[in-house]
Amino acid sequence: MRFLILFVLLLAVVQGSIPYGMAQQHSIGDGPHARQAARPPLHLPAADTVAAMADAEQSLHDDKQYTAMPRSPASRLNDALTHIVHGYHPYWISDEAAEHYRWDLLTHLAWFSYEVEPSTGEAITFRNWRTTTVIDQAKAAGVNVLLTVTNFGTANNRTLLSSPDAQDVLITRLLALLQERGAQGVNIDFEAVPGDQRENLVSFFAALRSALSTIIKDPVISVAAPAVDWNGAWDVAALSASVDLFFVMCYDYSWAGSSIAGPVAPIRGTTYNVERTLRWYLDEGVPPSKLLLGVPYYGYDWPVTGSAAGAATLGRATARTYAAVSAMLPQRTRQWSETFLNPWISYETSGWRQLWYDDEESLAYKYRLAKYLDLAGIGMWALGYDADLPGLWDLIEREFTASTSIARLPQSASFELWPHPLRAGVPTTISVRGIKEQGQLHASELILSDLFGRRVAKLSPLGNTDEVLRYRVPPVASGMYLFTIDSMPGRFLVLDK
Repeated sequence: MRFLILFVLLLAVVQGSIPYGMAQQHSIGDGPHARQAARPPLHLPAADTVAAMADAEQSLHDDKQYTAMPRSPASRLNDALTHIVHGYHPYWISDEAAEHYRWDLLTHLAWFSYEVEPSTGEAITFRNWRTTTVIDQAKAAGVNVLLTVTNFGTANNRTLLSSPDAQDVLITRLLALLQERGAQGVNIDFEAVPGDQRENLVSFFAALRSALSTIIKDPVISVAAPAVDWNGAWDVAALSASVDLFFVMCYDYSWAGSSIAGPVAPIRGTTYNVERTLRWYLDEGVPPSKLLLGVPYYGYDWPVTGSAAGAATLGRATARTYAAVSAMLPQRTRQWSETFLNPWISYETSGWRQLWYDDEESLAYKYRLAKYLDLAGIGMWALGYDADLPGLWDLIEREFTASTSIARLPQSASFELWPHPLRAGVPTTISVRGIKEQGQLHASELILSDLFGRRVAKLSPLGNTDEVLRYRVPPVASGMYLFTIDSMPGRFLVLDK
């Protein structure tokens, strides 16, 4: 049996003094997540998937009476996974594409989407929700199925959220559709909600949870949450009472209309970045057990003025899926930005172009950040954007499944680190007590890494006395460091002198 021994340190992390949420109303120009009224919603098809889009318009059921619907016995968090993995399946991705999904590495599938007519709550369309085989495949694998509900734009959201009648119709229609396919809940994707609908948004989610609980035991409500709450519309602490999972859209920091080419989902290096976004939600009172780090399976390809990273753009970018970028790489040179921890490509056609995207290396940094912050898990926009390529699934398997190969660590094992926090440039010793195998002290190497998973040192024990292993840690720069001994994780903080 594998035991994980958590070494918990009380860390006081002081964030920057710039307000991040409601108070941060000024524009930051065309930079990451710039506040622009003309900016399109995030959840739209990438250019290289448009050809596969097909409408399957369907009529809605008439009103009906409902009986309680129990949660499917197959619905569970898949046994091998250590975290939630929440993926969107857009309607323009074919059912056949799901043959390449690793269902054992998914916990939630959000089928995209029921498009709301905001003045009435009726569906403009819900595509082929009734007939898609993707839902059947997901349920057979024990994956929670959610129906995504989309409403984009300030005016549309004000119309819907200020109309109790339209909301009642929407909820009634959703109950019927969920019952029809035996789904476990909904994913709400309301983008560009105006600040004057802050209280109405909370009321809507409360009403939605109350209604879902009448037909589903333990219903699941997830929400596509913004990376930056420009309008002050998201009372996330209050919403936590009704929302199970906040899928934080940690992408489009640089977007198709940006004036400078840059990373879609920078973990660092910009004023607004993935880590800052997640810490805002935590600081606002969302429990980490309800937060998902949403990552992009796409990038942006801009026409630019030159070959240097961050060149000025000459027009709007073309969105490229991970699969499309992978097909380009044999003819292009992948470059790496240490500033943003992201790959990018510079190339010439009729002029210079610059493509920023995410791959296994950059996503691994984000996944490790999610684990470091003790989040519930991760999610992706969107499933199918990797086509039949195994790399992104393999990464999830490496980062979010429990190994069964180590069975020797006792629950009584513990770390000792003194003094703490450490000081930069000063060596120290980590002591590990209680690791025994068949009565003998088990000596393992200690792997020391920085917060982004880059190995700093590989240390062998100095020896042991009194059943304690000791490791000498070399002088390191200030920052947060992670270490593992076999499967046992720990971490420590190093401050400037």
